Amino acid sequence: MSSDSENASILRLAESILENTKEVTKYLQSSNVALPTFSPTAEELPSTPDFQKLQTHLRTQLEDLQLLVDGPPRFYRHFLVRGYEIAAFQIALDFGFFTLVPGEGDISMEDLAKKAGLDQDRTGRVMRLLITHRFFKESRPGFFSHNSFSIALQRDDEMRSMVHYSFDEMLKASAESSVAIKANPFEADSVHCPFYTRFGIPIFDYYKKHPERSGRFAKAMAGWRKMVNNTVELRDNYPWADLKGTVVDIGGGSGHVSIELARLFPHLKFAVQDGDDAMLAQGERLLSDDVRDRISFTKANFFEPQQYMASAYLIRQCTHNWADHDVVTILKSVVPGLEGSAPETPLLINDMILPEPGSKVSRIWERERRQADMVMLVCYGAKQRTVTEFEALLNEADPRYVIRKVHDQGALGLLEVYLDRGHRVNNVSH
Repeated sequence: MSSDSENASILRLAESILENTKEVTKYLQSSNVALPTFSPTAEELPSTPDFQKLQTHLRTQLEDLQLLVDGPPRFYRHFLVRGYEIAAFQIALDFGFFTLVPGEGDISMEDLAKKAGLDQDRTGRVMRLLITHRFFKESRPGFFSHNSFSIALQRDDEMRSMVHYSFDEMLKASAESSVAIKANPFEADSVHCPFYTRFGIPIFDYYKKHPERSGRFAKAMAGWRKMVNNTVELRDNYPWADLKGTVVDIGGGSGHVSIELARLFPHLKFAVQDGDDAMLAQGERLLSDDVRDRISFTKANFFEPQQYMASAYLIRQCTHNWADHDVVTILKSVVPGLEGSAPETPLLINDMILPEPGSKVSRIWERERRQADMVMLVCYGAKQRTVTEFEALLNEADPRYVIRKVHDQGALGLLEVYLDRGHRVNNVSH
């Protein structure tokens, strides 16, 4: 039974949910992974593509069942107060609740409030709201401790940075979306977007102006990678072992992806380029002895012609940050580097790929990509793109660009792009 069937009854959905829950349980048991609980010592769930498919299918059915059981009035009653629930989460982050609650044992409300610099009344109200969402637990009246969801943010600074940055800068910008679009209904770029309306400055200039926030942003991007395990496609869908020499990581930020690839492929060197000093400094701090002599960091502007010759150019999660005309400029700037490198040198575009209209894909899978597209709209005046849209921008940048392979099924897509030197391959491989 399709979980997207508009005629699905709650009983049939529940029966299907039971069967799919059994499949999830069987997969975990065969993988020697303990079944999930809310205990702070619970194991992490697998991040394999097979398990993610099981998760997505079950989540879709669970969502349908909840919607049908709630009905429209109750759904909207809960949906409309999510902003206030987010306020509680943001207070907990800003006042350090996730790190002040000890990893083992508990803490009294009095001590938590004192350490946070907040009164007990609001400390308790915030904590007890979060507990209803399965964050933290009140182990005994007036004493708080962690569960598996809250302790994940205590233990992982990068994941906590991702959540905090999203609630701090991005949701504030989101609140200005209609205002920004009404002011400029036919323009969209870094100065015609909700982030600019909220903060009065383009997002990248904002982080240059606020280096302390830039450092958190760098950690947040590493945290995002952990949340969606989105280096898998990059690792598995290109033959890195066949390359020799140096990979240029264009707009590579703190270089966390290059560092990971360097560990996996010790015969390669990586040159990380970025325009943000704080990002580059963060990257230097991430280096360990096993990769230190194979990774360099250089301040560079990817709108300017590429001067570095390479065995491959990687631009990862950058194109989605820019409006179409800016992406064309970025793609044009890579051409001098490709022209100076070997004829079969690839430009690897590692970014989310939206499904073409009418594609038969999972509703939740597509929603996750549409959510990311809205992030780009709010923060950058930019967008996620389909393969067709990428092709149009590449052709505008240089008609010699050709996409030879497309990998579009995972968390992120990967486009293998080459500069035609007179032996153009017209068949795009998916």
